[in-house]
Amino acid sequence: MLRAGRPAEESLYPPDDLAETMHLAAYLNDQVVGTVTVFPEPLDGEPAWRLRGMAVDPALQNSGVGSAIMRDMTRRLRDQGVGILWCNARTSALGFYRKQGFEVVGEEFIADANVPHYRAILHL
Repeated sequence: MLRAGRPAEESLYPPDDLAETMHLAAYLNDQVVGTVTVFPEPLDGEPAWRLRGMAVDPALQNSGVGSAIMRDMTRRLRDQGVGILWCNARTSALGFYRKQGFEVVGEEFIADANVPHYRAILHL
């Protein structure tokens, strides 16, 4: 669940419609149960891709759906020669990102609907 109880428009980002943007979804019985979006966005002036909008159906969190989406997405980025993937990870999801190999950096900050986050970086 990306933003439970919030309008769907809050989960739309300007880069969503760019040709380079990649949207992946996991399905179960023709129902979307997980999703992730990535797009090119520099990090500290260096070429990188940004992960935004990762969400898994709450009933399937900790079931491997998110990890499967992440594996597929990072494989696709590596195949394209992408070297760095970064995101602003919710503090409550840091365990997930660390398991995927992300390094958590910097101080906690408030973003996206007043939710605590940290910057997380994955070197592909």
